[in-house]
This record gives sequence, structure tokens and C-alpha cells, in this order.
Amino acid sequence: MNSINLGKGQSLIELIIAIGIFITVISGLAFFVLNSYLSGLLASEITMANFLAEEGIEAARSIRDNSWDDLLIGNHGLAISGNHWVFQGSQEDISSELKEGKRIITIKSVDSDRKKITSKVNWQFNEGKSQEVQLITYFTNWQKITRVEIRKPTAHTDSAGRTTRDSNAYDYPDGTTYATTHYDATADPSITFHTWQLATQSYTSLVLKYRYHAQAAGDDRYAITYSTTGCSGTFTDLVSPTSAGASDTIISVNLSPSQDLSQLCLKIYSIRTGQADHRRLYTRDVWAEGIY
Repeated sequence: MNSINLGKGQSLIELIIAIGIFITVISGLAFFVLNSYLSGLLASEITMANFLAEEGIEAARSIRDNSWDDLLIGNHGLAISGNHWVFQGSQEDISSELKEGKRIITIKSVDSDRKKITSKVNWQFNEGKSQEVQLITYFTNWQKITRVEIRKPTAHTDSAGRTTRDSNAYDYPDGTTYATTHYDATADPSITFHTWQLATQSYTSLVLKYRYHAQAAGDDRYAITYSTTGCSGTFTDLVSPTSAGASDTIISVNLSPSQDLSQLCLKIYSIRTGQADHRRLYTRDVWAEGIY
């Protein structure tokens, strides 16, 4: 009788254990299935959010292509008007695509010709859990065209008679030719370039440029200077007196955009020191670049 009761008790315990294992397995499977479902749903929504964010970037690009000035600083929503993207409001309702979805295009200025564009999409994935996708790019004002006007000297004064092929110094842009100035004698100036071609535009910036190469000397020196107040005015060094050699080199200095080119002069002078070294300075090009 006792053995029979023991068998019944064991069967009950085994049944309870089996039910517990079954519940655990079912719970695990249910969690796995639910988790897989939610992961798949989230991946699908992230894909949609990425698409909407990329669309926002392309919409902003389209607005930029229409007019750089339409890229106003701040937060914007998007809309279609006349088959074209336009900014509208400070954000866009995209709840038809994502639950409580919003798309915001943020524009910040980097400088006068560059802007930072952020396309942000946020939405509610489930209760208490929001999601966000954000893309960032930079736009430049490709419609802005920078024009350069080259102005050259048209005359020179070879005061010391130390320069040969003088006019080759301002045959820009033919840098293969050059004027040759000897600096084994003291001469200030050796040669002066002047009478610049006058500006035909109003410049936003103006740069004086000088392209040369020089032979190294043991004692003798050369210098390159310029004046913005005429050839009898005050000169400022572009290259201070030196004996150093230089390979093909371009040096430059910014001038006032409103500089009177008739008052612009560039001169070379040489200083004999000790034994003559018979070295030369090769002036390839002298010119001014006016940006407008």
C-alpha cells in the first residue's frame, strides 16, 4: 500500500516538473519570437528613417541648387510646392511613415560659402522608447564664380644696367622665360618694374606676385621690394637682403582691393660684399591678381 502511494507521489512531482519545463521552454520561445519580431520591426523602421533622412539631404541640395540664399540658417521642415522642394515651418510631420515621426533639416553657417546640413528623423518605436537617425553633410556655394583678372607691369627702368632680357619679367604666364639681374655690384635699384595695366573691375581682393629663382652667393646679396605709393615712395621688402639660393619660387603680398595700380612698383636691388660672386637673380614673372 505504501509503495503504491509513493509511486503516485513521484508521478505528481514528475508532472509538475514537466509542466515547469514546458512553461519555461514556451516562455523562452515566446520571448525569442517576440524579440525577433521587435528587432525586425526596428530594423525596418530604421531603414525607413534612413531613407527619409537621405531624402531630406537631397531636398536641401535641390533647394541649394535653386538658390544658395534659400538655405536659411535654422531648423526647417520640408514640403513640395510647384513640383519643387521648399522649406516650410520648423519641422515636418512624417507620422504617416513612422509613429509620431518628425523630420527636421538644420542649417548652420560654416563661412560665407559653406553650410552644415543636418537631416534628423525621430519617432516613437514603442511606449517610452524613442528612436533617432541623423545624417550630416556640407554644402558649398558652387554657383559663386570667382573671376581673376591678371594685371602686369608694362614698363621698367634698368637704372644700373645690370639686367638683361628685361621685358621677359612681365610676359606672364610664360614662366619659361626670364630676366636676369646680376648682383655682384651695389645698385639700388638694379631694376624697377612699373606702369601696371589698370584694373577694369572692382576687386574684392588684390595680390602682388613675383616668381623667381636665385643663385646662392658667398658674399653678394639681393633684395626684392615693392611700393604702393609710386616708384619714389616707401618700399617694403618682399625678400630682405640675402645671399641664399632659391629654386623656382612664388612670393606674394596682399594689397588693398582699391589699390591704384598706377602707383604700384616692384624693384630689385643688389649689394656687392667682398669678392664678386658673379651670381644672378632670374625674374620669371611679375603680376597682380585681382579677384572680383
